[in-house]
Amino acid sequence: MFFKIFDKSKKKNFLNNVEKFGIEKISELLIKSGKERIRAYTGGLSKDELSQLIQILPVESIGLYVGKEIFNKKTKKGETRLSLDGVNFWNKQISERIITLDKEQEERWFKGEDIDVNENQVKDVGDKGFVLLKSSIYGDLIGTGKLSTDNTVFNFLPKERRRRN
Repeated sequence: MFFKIFDKSKKKNFLNNVEKFGIEKISELLIKSGKERIRAYTGGLSKDELSQLIQILPVESIGLYVGKEIFNKKTKKGETRLSLDGVNFWNKQISERIITLDKEQEERWFKGEDIDVNENQVKDVGDKGFVLLKSSIYGDLIGTGKLSTDNTVFNFLPKERRRRN
């Protein structure tokens, strides 16, 4: 497995991409695993100790999977999609680009379906792109979707977290 520990500039770039959600500070060590996955590490090992450990042992993963860096071929720029764990990890900081779903939309979301939202739900979101979804029933953040120009939110909920019926 390929691991790369973020330096200050890479971490700042990641922070710039997630600032649109209201996240202002990331104190965790960020690690890129594979081509796209970003993990947050909060353990007691330093950067140097982690680098040495990765070289010595066959490490499968380090830290919590918090997001993915994606290159958008249409816009020709990088985007960051927070994972469900990342949304819950930084939920106290998240304050922007949130769409609150009604009960029916939420049920469809948890079944893995894309959902249509109305203008009232997206009025505070701003431009299209990645958004965070909130339960109107419980008030919790329940995932990340991508808002299209026709107000459809594409579902990125992992299959293992979906409802079957």
